Amino acid sequence: MKTKKLFTSLAAAVMLSAGLAGIGMAMGQPVHAAGTTQSSNTKTGTVSVKHRTVSATVNSDNPKLVVVVAKDQANTDQIDSNYTKGQTINVLWSTEAKQGDKTVTLYYIENRTINGKDSLVFIPSTDVTTSGNVPTKSAFDEQANNDVKAIQDAYKRSLQYITVTPKSKKGAKIYYAYKKSKKSKKITFAASKKTIKYGKKYKSSMIVKNGKTRYVYIGKKRYVKQSALKIVSAKYAPLNLPDDLKNLIVEN
Repeated sequence: MKTKKLFTSLAAAVMLSAGLAGIGMAMGQPVHAAGTTQSSNTKTGTVSVKHRTVSATVNSDNPKLVVVVAKDQANTDQIDSNYTKGQTINVLWSTEAKQGDKTVTLYYIENRTINGKDSLVFIPSTDVTTSGNVPTKSAFDEQANNDVKAIQDAYKRSLQYITVTPKSKKGAKIYYAYKKSKKSKKITFAASKKTIKYGKKYKSSMIVKNGKTRYVYIGKKRYVKQSALKIVSAKYAPLNLPDDLKNLIVEN
């Protein structure tokens, strides 16, 4: 099979960022997560979200794989897969390419460095039998974004409190909230001469946004600018998520 003729339309069909495909999608904002099934433990770390995959059974020994250089998608080649008949692999999404007057379907497997170049690796659909429908790239991206949002929202809802400490060795300045008059609806934050000490930890279950500044409530009517603090850990209640979403969560 002459891959240069086969995949003349692949560049237009794929058009994706080389760094996105095939890797876990990190959540848009840092999440310091406890275990998804634990309510008593407090852990520190970030959460990333795996992509959904479709299992595929290889139909014959050593089918050829199609390789597309990520930064030059007109540059295609074939390599041996070393897969064996009956082996199960995971595929993520599908795309189509022209072979003369024919259209062939390719399943994306992973990004791989080949000959020093970041490359997208595909397997022809005729070489595997899939366990279900393989989504198109656009449907795959939409599902991935929806998964990330659903998991983010679940963590926000299950957050019980965060533990914070000052970033600077000088500590962090304490602010107090007040209204200029009893009738005033506007809350003002005023800095005091007091500070919280470096290394001391405070639990907080409330962050208040005032204008462009966020303040973390640390108890006893005291607030500290969020920018002056770092999160040490957080405690979450069990996540209210279906198993298919829980299985996508990776704690780092």
